[in-house]
Amino acid sequence: MNKRPLIGMTCYKCDPSEDDMGNHYHLHDTYSNALHSAGATAVILPYTFDDWDILDGVLFAGGGDINPALGAYDEGDKGEAKSISDARDEFETRLFHAADERELPMLGICRGIQFLNFMHGGKTLIDIPAAGYTENHIVKPFAVALHPIVPVEGTLVASMLKRRPAVASYHHQAVKTPGKGFTVSATSPEGVIEAIEHENGRVLAMQFHPERTGWLEPFEWLTDLARKHMEAR
Repeated sequence: MNKRPLIGMTCYKCDPSEDDMGNHYHLHDTYSNALHSAGATAVILPYTFDDWDILDGVLFAGGGDINPALGAYDEGDKGEAKSISDARDEFETRLFHAADERELPMLGICRGIQFLNFMHGGKTLIDIPAAGYTENHIVKPFAVALHPIVPVEGTLVASMLKRRPAVASYHHQAVKTPGKGFTVSATSPEGVIEAIEHENGRVLAMQFHPERTGWLEPFEWLTDLARKHMEAR
């Protein structure tokens, strides 16, 4: 049996005041299912995790917004950040730097695109409706109703989309200014940034949710790079 690369996934941590089960980590199983189908072993990373050298790749998953105090947004932008977790921001910052130092491949989804962009010096649009866009990016029922996407020809994401006309979407924020080294690889019809990819070839991020529609190409991309990292160790 071939050994699978190990990919760490970021996650939510419930607040006891909001959940009668108290503090616990959780993440929708579509992320781990997609990675398993792509050939990886996926593990949820608690905020105490620091055994960086066992990882072959990282998935920065969806979740709440980055704390404005960290400088992720432009001052004066209309709207507000929601579901802030300082513990998650702090852990993911440590995780990013450890992964970047080890040149691990990284895939960002939803919050993940905003966070990876922020780590490269980019800015986040704090609220899409408040910025004047008329499109609905919180599309319900989730993973059934989709919204259109416009790929940028010649990019990795364009090759992965394979003419898919629409994606699953559930977000009120988006990348505003791409960080250093990033190229925009897809937008919405009105121009909201939907995907970015880094010039180093090992960081890819999407505002939408491919895991909710059985779209495996992004997870196969992450797994293939993670396997190369594993074999080089």
